[in-house]
Amino acid sequence: MQQIDLRILLLGGLIIIGGFTAGKLFQKIRIPRVLGFIVIGLILGESVLFILHADILENLQPLVDLALGFIGFTVGTEFDVSKVIKGRKKLFIILMCEAMGTFALVTLLVFAWSANLYLALIFGALASATAPAATIEVIKECCAKGDLTQTILFVMALDNVLAVLLFSFVFSYVKFSLASGVISLITLILQPLLEIGIAVVIGVGLGVILTYLELQFTEEIELIILTLGSVILCAGLAETFGFSSILTNMALGVTMANFKGSSIKPIEEKLEVLIVPIFISFFVLTGAHLNFSILLEVGIIAALYIIGRTAGKILGSFGGARIAKMDTKISTNLGFGLLAQAGVALGLAYIAITELTPIGPNEAIMGLLIFNVIMAAVLIMEFMGPLGVKYAINRAGEANSKDIDCEESDTEIMNETTVIQGEEITQTSKEETQI
Repeated sequence: MQQIDLRILLLGGLIIIGGFTAGKLFQKIRIPRVLGFIVIGLILGESVLFILHADILENLQPLVDLALGFIGFTVGTEFDVSKVIKGRKKLFIILMCEAMGTFALVTLLVFAWSANLYLALIFGALASATAPAATIEVIKECCAKGDLTQTILFVMALDNVLAVLLFSFVFSYVKFSLASGVISLITLILQPLLEIGIAVVIGVGLGVILTYLELQFTEEIELIILTLGSVILCAGLAETFGFSSILTNMALGVTMANFKGSSIKPIEEKLEVLIVPIFISFFVLTGAHLNFSILLEVGIIAALYIIGRTAGKILGSFGGARIAKMDTKISTNLGFGLLAQAGVALGLAYIAITELTPIGPNEAIMGLLIFNVIMAAVLIMEFMGPLGVKYAINRAGEANSKDIDCEESDTEIMNETTVIQGEEITQTSKEETQI
């Protein structure tokens, strides 16, 4: 098909309005709106209309880089150190068991089929990421409240932090090994740690400086401008020095959210209004990268990824809850509430395709394979995720009748402290724009 060339600004409007409209239509038929964004991208891309072709996508790469930065920043602002300390060891046992169990199982399955350790490790790292938005919508829809609900929210909030760190370590090792051909213990440990360490230092350092500057201002518009500028600056520094924009901005977000006297929390809702068009654009552009011909060829690996991830989340959560001696309703249901996957996984997969491609033709094929498998998995997991949450909540007896006023339950989801097996859990969540 002949490619269609449109002006960048015209394309930008088409991407945002088209993505938003498709998202609302999907939402009306009770399908996660992120799938609407992706489908519009698929239609505009080379698979159908050829409007978002390779040259255009390359020109729009800075927009994707910016979105990756905001994804990392959003994940970071959800990491509340005080609440993590209150969660203590039982919940960390569950988190580590489900995340690392999923990583191990997916890695083993993909390696058994492909005999490619690098490919298997990347898929394993990507598998631990979750998508809070669809999960929280179901929890609010069911007016859910109770121990299981709060455990889902707590684990889900930390899953993506762990996923970004795990992917950063694994991908740094894989990228360095493929580029240099050197595989040693020093490479395995020091190179990834160095990249992660420098990225975190940049994010934390910039976060401390900018948080101090923000303390000098009181007007909301001034705080919003400084925060947006901070994320863009951090993404630019990461790109300049060759570090992960997601990881660097996650460190920025953690620092700004937990710094004493930080002003990030009061302006979060207004920030989200400005960030939403960037996220819509990101999902539309990732959808445009979807390649039907490759998608048909990756069926087995995609199936192994989905099976391994589903089993890892369920069995890992069960094992972790048993080790921590949590209640049976948590151990048998928690994993079903952690199946959704979207923004963070897609963002990390996008990093894989963009950074592997310059290394060589074989690595470019690997990156394309990773991206399309994750895209296929997201399309399926965004359907499975809400069904799994609803099943878990109903099975645990924490769903309330729709004719009951849900205001109390909504308040608990937004900001609640609950005691589970003698452990205090506090979790703050948002419904609309969290990835």
